[in-house]
Amino acid sequence: MKKLVGNTLFLSVIFMVSCVGPNEDEYTEVNSWIRENMEENYLWNERVPKNVDGSIVPNSYFGSMLDPEDFESYIVDDVKLLPSEVTSDATVFTTGLSPVFGRFSNSFDAFIVAEFIYPNTPADTSGLNRGDIIIEIDGTPLTVFNVVELFYAEKSSTTYTFGRYSAANQTITATDDTRSLPQVEMELNPIVYTDVIEQNGTKIGYLFYNEFVDGENGKYLDSVDVVFQDMIAQGVTEMIVDLRYNNGGSFNAAKNIGNSLVSESAAQNEEIFVRFKYNDIQEQRIINEEGEDSESLRIKFDSTPDNLGLQNVYFLTSSETSNTSELLINGLIPHMSVNIIGGQTSGQFYGSTVIKGEDATPQNNYAMVPVNLRYENSEGNADLFMGLEPDVFVSENLLDPFQIGDLNEPFLKAALEHISGGAQSVQGQRDQKQQFEKIRDIRAERKGSILFRSPENN
Repeated sequence: MKKLVGNTLFLSVIFMVSCVGPNEDEYTEVNSWIRENMEENYLWNERVPKNVDGSIVPNSYFGSMLDPEDFESYIVDDVKLLPSEVTSDATVFTTGLSPVFGRFSNSFDAFIVAEFIYPNTPADTSGLNRGDIIIEIDGTPLTVFNVVELFYAEKSSTTYTFGRYSAANQTITATDDTRSLPQVEMELNPIVYTDVIEQNGTKIGYLFYNEFVDGENGKYLDSVDVVFQDMIAQGVTEMIVDLRYNNGGSFNAAKNIGNSLVSESAAQNEEIFVRFKYNDIQEQRIINEEGEDSESLRIKFDSTPDNLGLQNVYFLTSSETSNTSELLINGLIPHMSVNIIGGQTSGQFYGSTVIKGEDATPQNNYAMVPVNLRYENSEGNADLFMGLEPDVFVSENLLDPFQIGDLNEPFLKAALEHISGGAQSVQGQRDQKQQFEKIRDIRAERKGSILFRSPENN
């Protein structure tokens, strides 16, 4: 009898456990919020399901809606994981070194190369230079698996161990050069370098601009205005804008620069800079609430005292030139002579919006940044999937670079030669090809996403 009772109890437990499956309603609340906002705001909202599936984790549910060509939309399960630029907090923990992450073929060993150094930062005062190579952080050798995480880790100080590149052997070897730098919370000024270069009696302005950012109370917009005012005072008639490492950012900052660069007639006539295309629901809502002339549908140039009165502008670009950088270049093309020098741009012609669960009812901790629009210039051109192709192809070797602003630096030299002689290529500079494979920096890419007005959150 005891044996029978024991078996009966055992079978009962099995039956009870087998009846307890996944909670089909576990994620219904969050997934309902995702579905409702994606249906209203996502550019490809025809992919949004009609019904909510509460059994799928929110990240996977969100991902199931994305268009196959959409590599920009993303979701995080904690709003604190959003990049600082998305949360309107422009401060970052940094030493002031702008990195590119790399490795040689068929190796898991990684390294960091300084693309440039931000002025007035710990890296600058410590004597770091463009082209410096880091192979260890805080004594940990860098690999393809840890390099991005180690570099962006927030802490009070960091120790770099430097390497030396051998062009003959295509290797990087360790050195005894190790430096500890404070890592501080600060805003990084996007204006890295400016100059006025006189060539054959022509004054040429040069602006190295690394990120489209407004700054607190628009202080970096004002800083750009001051740069252009100084160039106007010096009689600049040609302008080179270096966006080769600029992943994008604020649309307001791009519009501000565009107002100064565009032809004077286009600014005075308030010609169209950019048009925005949304899904049908969002576009109709904008028309109903703001009218067909809404700035949410089209943006025009503004007449400004900081307009340089240019007929030509020269942009230095690379595969890192994306999002707002491409919007600026593409938006100027119908209104003046735009010359692109360097490499083909990234091909990102979408804008995103931030939707936070903390603004929903009921609240949740998630935040999503879906693509909500596609942009085009006044001629309707937005076919940038392959990027903007340069008029003059130029490449660089970051392992042995010239410093930014050096007149022999390949990109700047090519632009100056193009201005003086209209050269179609620059002999000897296309041979300076990158000697390593780049490791993707998703954080930098997300920082560069073009962010526009946030919708009403549900």
